[in-house]
Amino acid sequence: MSWTKTKSYIEMSIKEKIVNDCGGTQLIDDVNHPVRRYFRCWLDGSYHDWATYRRNCEYITENHNNYQRMRAFVVNQFIAYVAHEYRCSLSYAQECIVSAVADGGRILSRLETLNDQLIEDALDLIEIPQEEE
Repeated sequence: MSWTKTKSYIEMSIKEKIVNDCGGTQLIDDVNHPVRRYFRCWLDGSYHDWATYRRNCEYITENHNNYQRMRAFVVNQFIAYVAHEYRCSLSYAQECIVSAVADGGRILSRLETLNDQLIEDALDLIEIPQEEE
C-alpha cells in the first residue's frame, strides 16, 4: 500500500499556493471567496492608503461604461494584488493566475468570466447614478 504525502500550505511553492487559492470554480462563483474579498480590500485602499481608494473610485466612476478600460483596470489591479500577496513578480503572478483558472480548453471563457466578476467587485466601490427614464 502506498500513499502520497500531501504538502502543507507552508511547503507549497508560490505557484502551488496561487493555484490552491484561486483554482477551481469557487473564485468565479463565490463573491465572498477570500481572494475576492481581499482584492476588494486592495481596491478600497486598505493595503495602501486613502489616496489609492480615491484614485480607484475616480477611475471607476469615469470609466464604468467602458468595458475595455474596466477590464484592463481590474486585470492589472488583480495581477498587482496577487503579486503583492504572494511576493512574486507581476509576470509570474499573471502566469500563475492563468494556470489556476485553466480548465482544459475553456481557459479564455473562464478568464473572461473572472474578469467580469472582478469588474463587478470594482463597481461595488462606487455609486452609479441611475439614469432617469
